[in-house]
Amino acid sequence: MAGGQPPTDAQLEAGEAPAREGETKQPIAGENEAQAPVPQKLGVSILQAHGLKHMNNFTGDNPYVVCEVKHLDPAAEMTRVETKPVEEGDTLNPFWGETHNVQPWCMGESLEFTVYDKGLMGSKTEGKAVLPSELFFPQGFSGMVAISGLPNALLHIIVRPLGPVEVSDETTADPEASSKKKKKKMKVSKKSKQCC
Repeated sequence: MAGGQPPTDAQLEAGEAPAREGETKQPIAGENEAQAPVPQKLGVSILQAHGLKHMNNFTGDNPYVVCEVKHLDPAAEMTRVETKPVEEGDTLNPFWGETHNVQPWCMGESLEFTVYDKGLMGSKTEGKAVLPSELFFPQGFSGMVAISGLPNALLHIIVRPLGPVEVSDETTADPEASSKKKKKKMKVSKKSKQCC
């Protein structure tokens, strides 16, 4: 295009600036590229529940909580953490006081907390609570969430964003080095089995 010609209507509608004589239009970095979400790490504290119901008549109640990231990508590997079951004390108002690192988590993904009661033949579901990402990212969350399926039942949690997930230098720098370490560990364990 000659330097003195005005832009065409099509160029103006597309938001393109006309190139000057001798210039080629360079794409802007990131233009027309979908940005991949940055995996983050969360600190999730599961403190206690109030108002659970009695579910196990013979073994007593042993409630525990599973926190799972509801990934937007259906192909993503499951991300979840679990508390230890409370076996003593007030099991209808159990206290766990556990903090877990949950990763990877990406912006827009909610957290689902499921309260289970462990029995002899398996676990029964007490109820669930979902915490949408806009309630804890980026400022964090501390408070009670209602447990669906149980009237007046609450789960006390704290969620803290801890920043982007750091990729281990060891695995990215030399994948063979990490496999060598695994092989060494396997050899050691075999020797220890032989000697005893």
